[in-house]
Amino acid sequence: MLVTGAAGFSGRHACERLAREGMEVTAVVSPRAPAAGGRPPVAGAAAELACDLTDRASVRSLLEQVRPDAVLHLAGRNAVDESWRTPDVVLSANLLSTVYVLEGARALPDCRTLVVGSMLSPRPDEDLTRTLHPYGFSKALQVTAALAWHHWYGQQVIVAEPCNLIGPGGSAGICGKIARWAAACERDAETERGSAPFRLSSLEERRDFLDVRDAAAAYATLLREGAPGVRYALESGTLRSLGEVKDAFDRASRVPLRWEIGSAGGPSPLARRADAIRELGWQPSVPFARSIADTLQSERERPSGPA
Repeated sequence: MLVTGAAGFSGRHACERLAREGMEVTAVVSPRAPAAGGRPPVAGAAAELACDLTDRASVRSLLEQVRPDAVLHLAGRNAVDESWRTPDVVLSANLLSTVYVLEGARALPDCRTLVVGSMLSPRPDEDLTRTLHPYGFSKALQVTAALAWHHWYGQQVIVAEPCNLIGPGGSAGICGKIARWAAACERDAETERGSAPFRLSSLEERRDFLDVRDAAAAYATLLREGAPGVRYALESGTLRSLGEVKDAFDRASRVPLRWEIGSAGGPSPLARRADAIRELGWQPSVPFARSIADTLQSERERPSGPA
């Protein structure tokens, strides 16, 4: 079992979950990531290998060496703001790496490949030139490539499209950003330093938040039982407003938090149905309040403190 992006937010949780379910996990990390001595080892991994997934020869060599029976492809760039600045870098990380992984897996007929896309990518039949940002464009092409390789070559390729993932471990999403700020506010209160307020675009925008540990359980389910050629939406099933997110952090924080609330929030996404994966027996199990509390606690425990 090979997991790309294993040192990342989702990757660490996925490796731990897959190992707990009895899979022998090889964790693939970026050669640009800190060496194992400078970061915690990936829990549950039997081995860690560094590979530049945007280098075709390196990816082919990796898969020939490991010869996995399954691949969970999580690696890539997931920041919308970065995609505006360097769309070519994001497109290479999200599309080319996926194509190289698919091509490497094509030499392994029994290998199942789970490609993790994003709820922000449009449907393949939509006009991709109308995507909201280069990140969404890159993820749309990633998913399209995954399904095309299944169609063209009959590969066992499955696609998962999670919503906003939250939970402990350093998420780059809005809840991770708020948790780092809230933890800094708690430390600043101890030293009597003031903290700048956190700005929310509005209180009305609504999003579906899913705990990353539930997403890891979903990946394990799809690797075992997912149908090749199918896109699986991963949702909690509940849309929550940013006001609810604010209230959850207010309750979890040890000090009063200062907020700045705007009035020009963007549109809320439409709710999606996760019936396909629920029919396989998966259900989200981590309550929202626990996700927020655990996220904040993990930021409190960072040895060097949040950035």
